[in-house]
Amino acid sequence: MQNTEFVLFLFLISSIFEIASIKTLEFTGGKIETSASMVVHITVVFLLMPLEASLINASSGILYKLIKIPKERYPVSRYIFNFSQVAVSSYVSSIVFHSIVGQNFVWNILAVMICTMVYFILNNLFIFFGVYTLSKQDLREVLSKVISGPVLSMALFIPVVIIVYILYQYMGFIAIPVSLAAVLSIQIGNYYRYKYYEAKLEHLKLLAKSLEEKDRYTRGHSERVAELARKMARKLGFSPKMVERIYNAAFLHDIGKIGIPDHVLKKPTILSKEEMDIVKNHPVMGEDILREVDIFNNRESKWVRHHHERWDGTGYPDRLKGEEIPLPSRIIAVADVYEALTSDRPYRKALTKEEAREIMMKQMSGTVLDPDLVKLLFEILDEEGEEEKEK
Repeated sequence: MQNTEFVLFLFLISSIFEIASIKTLEFTGGKIETSASMVVHITVVFLLMPLEASLINASSGILYKLIKIPKERYPVSRYIFNFSQVAVSSYVSSIVFHSIVGQNFVWNILAVMICTMVYFILNNLFIFFGVYTLSKQDLREVLSKVISGPVLSMALFIPVVIIVYILYQYMGFIAIPVSLAAVLSIQIGNYYRYKYYEAKLEHLKLLAKSLEEKDRYTRGHSERVAELARKMARKLGFSPKMVERIYNAAFLHDIGKIGIPDHVLKKPTILSKEEMDIVKNHPVMGEDILREVDIFNNRESKWVRHHHERWDGTGYPDRLKGEEIPLPSRIIAVADVYEALTSDRPYRKALTKEEAREIMMKQMSGTVLDPDLVKLLFEILDEEGEEEKEK
């Protein structure tokens, strides 16, 4: 048995990192959390023997979940799953490390890399099967979620584990708290960076909503367009992360209208050429606004800029044609047109789905809109109609 104080110290450090874990993904029926605790777990794996390592790592994770307030407690099966996930991953990876570790320093770095990969693979296999069981979603969709979330976030910590091991060899015990404190500070920084992004996104959405609230005819327009765009993106097989990005861009597609005077925006009669030029500038203003959010700079901002381009190349602002127009922009355009046609306007009543189909299929498909996406939208709407009839 290792020195008791040393083992307790590792248990304390592991518990602190579990408490500081940051939720990165939400799945139907459950939550999956990933955090820098993986760095601590691997550190424990190469410092302790297999049984001790598995008990320390698994117990620290379960302890935090057990002391949560009652309303946040999980079912017993969830505790068993989490304990088994970490215990098995730690035990097997520790056996691997202690089986191949030797006297050569460079070889031992390779041994740490191998045991880290073993832990990494086993842990993510548990996550994959856990998510698949909880969500009951399509196998490919679950795989996409796990790869885009836990796999990528854990992969970022692999080089950190190597650095911790190297520092431990040169600095001894003091390297552990110093290294892990640095990792924790980075994690906290990432947490607040993500919160800052969330706050900015929420602010922009509230801005878009407040703009629509000025006119009862456009109230809720952005949300409905975003929901249609999300359904189309899912049907096209985009990853969950990409679907969410398209949803956000669709929600904010008219954010540039914040710069259009009310007397132009709400004018009930035909706009003059000068007024139309002002309106046509809103995708460019929308792009400028979204570029203020770093994560939107190269994607969402461009999709918003091009959502009024036409399939035949006569749209604005850049007169892009056909597949030159970004696919998300084409998705938003189709959703935007359908939602506008099926909503009340000052100059007409809302059209029915069939009336909108007639216009979009015969007058706009292949000229204004991507013909394949027009078909896709009505396939989705027809499927939903059939499901409603069966209920």
